[in-house]
Amino acid sequence: MSNRVCGAGMALLGFSLSLIIGLWVDNPFVTVVLRSLLVMGLFYLLGCLLFALGQRAVQENFDNEVKKIEESEPVRPESAPAEPQEVSTGQTPAAAGP
Repeated sequence: MSNRVCGAGMALLGFSLSLIIGLWVDNPFVTVVLRSLLVMGLFYLLGCLLFALGQRAVQENFDNEVKKIEESEPVRPESAPAEPQEVSTGQTPAAAGP
């Protein structure tokens, strides 16, 4: 979702709420519409700003988590072979033979 879509959603929310509240308190229709248009413009800017701030916060948090993971688990070069691990059979060397 882009910031324009978020801004448009906030603008429609602000416009509709302002229109309903203005008509509910019996303001003149022209005043209600003009104020609702003003609120729509302000809420569009607010929605775009909130989206940008939220996106930046999420991206910074993601980058910090990736950095923590990279620091805690060093990457082993692919050219170096993995060290073989010894498998314990639970038997002593003397008891292993027939």
